[in-house]
Amino acid sequence: MASRQPSEEFLAASRARAKLREREEKRRQDARRTRMRWAVWVFALILVIGLLADLRHVAGRLDRFRRTGRESRRGDAADIAGGLDGARYTDPAGRFSLVPPRNWSRVDHPEDSIFDVVFKGPYAMDMGIQTVVTNGLTFDRLVDNLRRVERSLSADTHMDFAYVGPYRAVKRSVQLFKGRVLMLDFVTGNLAHHIQIRIPPALYDEYEPVFLRLMQTYEPGRILPEK
Repeated sequence: MASRQPSEEFLAASRARAKLREREEKRRQDARRTRMRWAVWVFALILVIGLLADLRHVAGRLDRFRRTGRESRRGDAADIAGGLDGARYTDPAGRFSLVPPRNWSRVDHPEDSIFDVVFKGPYAMDMGIQTVVTNGLTFDRLVDNLRRVERSLSADTHMDFAYVGPYRAVKRSVQLFKGRVLMLDFVTGNLAHHIQIRIPPALYDEYEPVFLRLMQTYEPGRILPEK
């Protein structure tokens, strides 16, 4: 019996060290998952847009626009700018409201999409709005998260700042296939807001200021705690 005692103590110590190594490995895995969460979210968002885009349709519409010059169309930049005092759209859950682009069609809870609502316009443009309940996310933390994602993807999203009403927002843009995407991110209370607008590159400089004016009609709601 005396000769077995050291062996049992050695096995117990080995098991303890193995458990410590398992806990440390789990801690490292959790840290990696936290760092990658935002990167995966942005990548998935871009992938969904790319998969849904009908590139041949976009190319055809852009070609017709170039051939016809300044063609006036329902829902174009001038139409949007002239309709900022129009009827408001209110999210059924009360998370936001805004005056949507005039003469754009609405798709509520679009299939296979992360957005709460999507508005579709001419030249294969669209605008999606997503709201997410946060756990005390601050604007500074939001900026840090977006910058971390940008570094992890080695991407340049031309990060800048803008205002949505009184709320400071992160303004970014990225070239995607044959379209350029304008993105606005900001937080209000317990909600994070993500607005994404896809614009043909040839029209981007014309439409960006119009959409920034449109976003001044955006009014955030809030999620009420259950009683």
